[in-house]
Amino acid sequence: MKVTSTDIKNSFGKYLRLCSTEPVYITKNGEIIAKLLNHTKEDEIIENSANLRQVFDVDASMYKAYDPGRVAEAMEVYNLSRVQMTYEEFKNMNEEANNRYEYIDGEVYMLGSPNVYHQRIVSRFHIETDRYLTGKPCDVFVSPFDVTLLRRGNNKFTNIVQPDLLVICNWKEDTNESGRYMGIPRLLVEVLSPGNTVKEMFTKLDLYRDSGVEEYWVIDPLRGNAILYRFKDYDIVETKAFNGNDQCESMIYPGLTFRVNE
Repeated sequence: MKVTSTDIKNSFGKYLRLCSTEPVYITKNGEIIAKLLNHTKEDEIIENSANLRQVFDVDASMYKAYDPGRVAEAMEVYNLSRVQMTYEEFKNMNEEANNRYEYIDGEVYMLGSPNVYHQRIVSRFHIETDRYLTGKPCDVFVSPFDVTLLRRGNNKFTNIVQPDLLVICNWKEDTNESGRYMGIPRLLVEVLSPGNTVKEMFTKLDLYRDSGVEEYWVIDPLRGNAILYRFKDYDIVETKAFNGNDQCESMIYPGLTFRVNE
């Protein structure tokens, strides 16, 4: 992420928190003049190793180099404390960030790079859904695609998520002058990746239920199974689980089917 020196002066606390997920490059007159990084115990080891080398002639190369990207990976995999910020802070950060993020109930989640199994599922489902929707007043979209959701009766947080696939209807009417979709999708699909299971199975399930979405699919490409949830009046009214070579079928779109293991 690149920010100006003026932004750093005005919002230093915000960027101090953000540097735990990615380096913050500080610019002046369009040129990078400094870099803000998260400090960890490994930094202390590297610093101490330099002193050890001077005093005891110890080879500092034995110490593992510090990789700031591993901080964000650890936060995602082990579900440690998330970076918290306001919606406006997140919007400003997200517009300039090199990585992809989601913002749920005031906390920031960094999205990792999907693997080949994840992408194959997304690609196949996208094709099947697009074929099914031909001639219907709805379309299927694929991530990256920001979806703005509000919880029922709770305007404290404006949530921004990037589901892997989504079906939306009359999207032109719900798209603002900036080209951002601001409506509520009918169907959302999340394909699990290592480390994201808790978020998709619990955090997003609760958010989607509480924001007016009608159906939610969670697909696990490694186990070859899927769980489908149908929501009505902000409650889970039907759940279906599919394993192995079972043919999944949508509950709100009869005839929309998908077999995970094909």
